[in-house]
Amino acid sequence: MWMASLCLALAIAGTRPHPASAQEPPPSTDTVTFTLTGEIVDGLIDAPVIAAVIKVPALRRFAFTDVSGRFHFPDFPEGTWEIIVEHLGYNTVEGTVTVAEGNGLYLRMTPNPVALEGLEVMTRSDRLLAERRQRFPFRVTRISPTILANAINADPTAIFRRNSMSYISACPTPPSRATDWMTPDCVMKAGGAARIQIYLDEFPMAGGMIHLSAMPKEMIHSMDWIPETAQLRVYTKAFIERLDEGAYSLEPLIW
Repeated sequence: MWMASLCLALAIAGTRPHPASAQEPPPSTDTVTFTLTGEIVDGLIDAPVIAAVIKVPALRRFAFTDVSGRFHFPDFPEGTWEIIVEHLGYNTVEGTVTVAEGNGLYLRMTPNPVALEGLEVMTRSDRLLAERRQRFPFRVTRISPTILANAINADPTAIFRRNSMSYISACPTPPSRATDWMTPDCVMKAGGAARIQIYLDEFPMAGGMIHLSAMPKEMIHSMDWIPETAQLRVYTKAFIERLDEGAYSLEPLIW
């Protein structure tokens, strides 16, 4: 997913109607807060972008734009924050902004049209997984069925590392675990190495990267990678079929 530039403009907060937003508990009373408002528009035609999701990972919060392309975050703390804006058919907007009482965000998204051969119907599993990604405050990198099918290397762990857009490395381990270099299972973050938790069809995969590397890639439908929480969600084709048949529903991702 390509990243577009982030444009910031000042706007008076609280002067327009707003959509509902998902919220964490308000910051402490010592923090200066205000209502952060903003507007998302199409960068080519200046039309409102409806149902775009605006994420603030550090605060674990997100909001959606309304029919006017506007959004709001109540009890938002002043300061500098990473902002991520996502919408199907647009390049992701990502950047760091400084906000305070009396200003807001004006963001332009660049269309990223996908060429399709004929019409493609969104399945129940596509819809459920897309909705769950949207309602999660962190960036989710999707490793699609097409990526898996076209991968030359048959090792699922190698496909994950190549497409994760993260620095994956071996975890600090005792000398007895000499094979770790072949299946690195930590993501390097600002706070140090975090061990990757792998979930196979919604259940923890006890063997981690070693067991994942032994799976035939033909069994796997897709993967969702969440670097901020070091979670790799792996979905088998059989699980996706059961989702499409209505046999299962999906629980929200926990953060």
